[in-house]
Amino acid sequence: MHQAGVMPIFYHSDETVCLKLLETAYEGGIRVIELVNRGEAAPKVFPALKKLAETLPGLSLGIGTIYHPWQAEEFIYMGAEFIVAPVMNEKLGEYCQKIDMTWVPGCATLTEIFKATELGAELVKIYPANILTPDFVPAVHAVLPKVEVIPTGGVEPNLESIKPWFDAGVLCVGMGSQLMRKDWIEAGEFSKISDSIKSVVQWIDQIKK
Repeated sequence: MHQAGVMPIFYHSDETVCLKLLETAYEGGIRVIELVNRGEAAPKVFPALKKLAETLPGLSLGIGTIYHPWQAEEFIYMGAEFIVAPVMNEKLGEYCQKIDMTWVPGCATLTEIFKATELGAELVKIYPANILTPDFVPAVHAVLPKVEVIPTGGVEPNLESIKPWFDAGVLCVGMGSQLMRKDWIEAGEFSKISDSIKSVVQWIDQIKK
């Protein structure tokens, strides 16, 4: 996540489209990707994505929108390398801690973040980021300096949106439909998605330097 600075978050019911999105992200410099478990096809397309990911050196594939241990177990069995949750469910945290699985819980308060770290989380997703704003990050680090943060929800693929987050001290940013726009996907304009990803990666690299 630190290498690319951005984690694409996507879901599509068409396996072919999902595979193309993964390839496009990888070619753009992405090395960590989250498939979102928001449709009944997610468990069906994940094995194909995992098979492709295994042929792409350095790529980590995880599953998001996981609420319960049984959901995590299903995708871990299929090869998910990390679990992302929109909420801080202690039972999910206990399960992931027990099996030594990396999990990234969604948090919106210092108390939730503290509980997450107690359950082994080294990285937390602050969500919704557009409401919490970059000012929330230094407030977190003032009392929990070791935890890494990834903002998700409302982060846009432009320098004006990205820079304040990295200036505030985040590890990376999560982007979904802003980065992989639905109209581009429907039109098969994957080159536009590739260009968008490359621009974001370049901006983040410049900010870090």
